[in-house]
Amino acid sequence: MTATRGPVYVPLDGRPLADHETAAHHWVTRRLGRRLVPDGRYLVPSDTLDAAQASELDIHGVDQFFGGIVPYPFVGTKLMSHPLVASRASAPPGWRHRHPDRLSGLVVPGWGAFSLADLHEAAGRLFRGGSIRIKLAQARGGRSQWVVQDEAALRLLIERESALATGLASGIVVERDLREPVTMSVGYVVLPAFSLSYLGYQRAARDRHGIARYGGSRLRCARGGLSLFLETLADPRERLALAQAMAYHEAMLEAFPELVVSRANYDVIQGYDAKGHWHSGVLEQSWRIGGASPAEIVAAELLASAGRQPVEVAYVECYEADAAPPAGAEAIYRAPSPSGGTPTLTYVKVESR
Repeated sequence: MTATRGPVYVPLDGRPLADHETAAHHWVTRRLGRRLVPDGRYLVPSDTLDAAQASELDIHGVDQFFGGIVPYPFVGTKLMSHPLVASRASAPPGWRHRHPDRLSGLVVPGWGAFSLADLHEAAGRLFRGGSIRIKLAQARGGRSQWVVQDEAALRLLIERESALATGLASGIVVERDLREPVTMSVGYVVLPAFSLSYLGYQRAARDRHGIARYGGSRLRCARGGLSLFLETLADPRERLALAQAMAYHEAMLEAFPELVVSRANYDVIQGYDAKGHWHSGVLEQSWRIGGASPAEIVAAELLASAGRQPVEVAYVECYEADAAPPAGAEAIYRAPSPSGGTPTLTYVKVESR
């Protein structure tokens, strides 16, 4: 790749992006070049990079790009939060069976599966404690997820949803379904000049078909790393969520020392299972530009000025046909015509500084 000045967006082959995602990616790239990375070569890939892609792009360190580099594609998916049902279970090359042992107590109970037999085995173990949630490992934004109550419902789901059968090649996650869930986002961004960390809450939204979707995140951000941010928290559940995300991150680096991460986001869910037991655990990691990234970048602009910490910034995705940004917000995307499953409007807004 030829030398350039300022951030350059790099679309990768593979997962197709929705229009609002593409708009957010280009918006983030432009804003990085405004004040945060004005000079020099800096890349913003559309997804997590594998080692071969990073080598082709000549990326070696965190100050060269926005995202993450993984040694195997599955390392960048939801699969990394759970073990397989047995050491003999189907697994891709590079799978490290001992890695999930480090995650005990850090994640919601669950399993990963790469075969239909393993999917049934994992589901059967979890059905003893109530309903389960099944997710395609590479799905994002709350899409391609199903809640199932028992084995009969699972068989019916497999018959009706062809995506499950085809998704087994890339992996499927089976987890305990939680009631009254609260999902926090814990993350950090390393920029050439400084770093920031944050904890925030995800917003739930429903599209025009009534299907639950990711509706954005409100982040509380400060300069420095996650350990410094932990010291600022008083709420015990927030402290637990951040501590779990930190331990999860360290476990990933121990299992895969090849990881290079300049942008990390960890979703932590807290809620109750069918028996009334409260759980807190990391759902998944994101080492790429993501839904919270517009809020991260606006926060970084504010934090670049001395004395501005902490700050709160929200990124919001709206599905209403007549949605309009509130006063003080900056629109990122407006749909040319409303459709059922994608946002009509996305915007970012500074909530407090």
